[in-house]
Amino acid sequence: MKKNNLLLLALVLLLSLQSCKKDEKPTYESEFKDGVFVVNEGQFLHDNASLSFIDKDFANIQNNVFQSINNQNLGDVAQSMNFIDDKAYVVVNNSNKIVVVNTDDLSYESTIATQLTNPRYMEYTGADRAFVSCWGDGLDANDDYLAVINTVHDTFMYKVPVSEGPEKLISNDDYLFVAHKGGWGSNHIVTAINLATLNKDAEITVGDRPNSMAIKDDILWVLSSGEPSWTGNETAGKLSKIDINTLSVIQEFTFDTTQHPDHLSLDDDNLYFNIGNDVYQMDKDATSLPTTPFLTYDGIAIYNMETNDGKLFISDAKDYQSEGDIVIYDLDNQQKIKTFTAGLIPGDFAFND
Repeated sequence: MKKNNLLLLALVLLLSLQSCKKDEKPTYESEFKDGVFVVNEGQFLHDNASLSFIDKDFANIQNNVFQSINNQNLGDVAQSMNFIDDKAYVVVNNSNKIVVVNTDDLSYESTIATQLTNPRYMEYTGADRAFVSCWGDGLDANDDYLAVINTVHDTFMYKVPVSEGPEKLISNDDYLFVAHKGGWGSNHIVTAINLATLNKDAEITVGDRPNSMAIKDDILWVLSSGEPSWTGNETAGKLSKIDINTLSVIQEFTFDTTQHPDHLSLDDDNLYFNIGNDVYQMDKDATSLPTTPFLTYDGIAIYNMETNDGKLFISDAKDYQSEGDIVIYDLDNQQKIKTFTAGLIPGDFAFND
C-alpha cells in the first residue's frame, strides 16, 4: 500500500514538472543583437506582414522570425521599425498598432493600439518619449497628427495636430522635423516641432511630396519627388538644404520635370538617392546635382533604399505577389555583396548595431 502511494506521488510530480515545462516561456540566444531587420509589408488586408533578419556578416537571412518565435501574426502592412534601448517597435499601419518586442530575442512584449489611426513612422526624441506620424482618416485632410508614446510604459500619451500627410520623421536635440508627403493627397512642407514646447515653430515650404530627410552639421536635407505624371500636374523633384538654426531654406536643387527622386540617405559626407533604378551619389558640399549614376540596379525596381556603414541596401518588391529581394552593395567599389530572398513586399530597413 505504501509502495503504491509512493509510485502515485512520483507520477504526480513527473506530470507536474512536464506541465511546468510546457508553460515556461522559451528562451533564445541573442542572435538578433547585431544585424539588419527587413520589414516586409505583406499584402493589404491579408494580415501577412513579417520580419526578416540578416546577420551582420551578410552570411544568412532568416525569414518570418516574429511568427516563428512568438507563434502569432505580426499584422496587416508593417510599415517601419525602430530600436529604443532593449526594445524594438514595429509600426503596423493597417492594423493601427505598434508591436513591441525584445531587441535581443524578438520575443513579444506588448502592443500599443490606443489612438493610432494609420500610423506610419516613429522617432525617439529622448526623455522616454517617441513620436509616431499618423494620417488619421484618409477622407479627412484635417485630422492628421503625431501620437506621442511613453517608451517606459509603452502607452499612448497625447496627440499633436499637424498638417495633412505626416510621413518621415527625424530629430536633433531641439526639433522634430516632419515631412508632409500628403497621405492620400499631396503636400509640400516640413514642420519643425519644438521639443521643449511642442509648438510648431515653422512650416517650411519644400518641393511637392517630400519623401525622405537627413541631418548633418546643422543642415537638414529634404528630398521631394514632385508630382508624378499620372496626376495630370507633373512637377519637378527638389532637394532642399535647410539651416536648422534659422529654419529656412538656404539652397535648393531642382531636377528635370520628369525626374522624381526618392530615398535620400547620408553616409559619411555623401548623399545618396535614386531616380528609377539609377542610384546617385552627391557630396554634401556640392553646388549642383550629379548627372551620372553612381550605380544602376539591375533588378526589377527599387522599392526602398538606404545606406548604412558603407553599404547600400536595396529592396525589390518584384511582382508584389511573391517574395521580394534584398540586394546589398559596397559603397567603396559599387560591387554587389549579396542578394537575399526576403518576405512579401520588403520595405523598411532597421539597423540593430
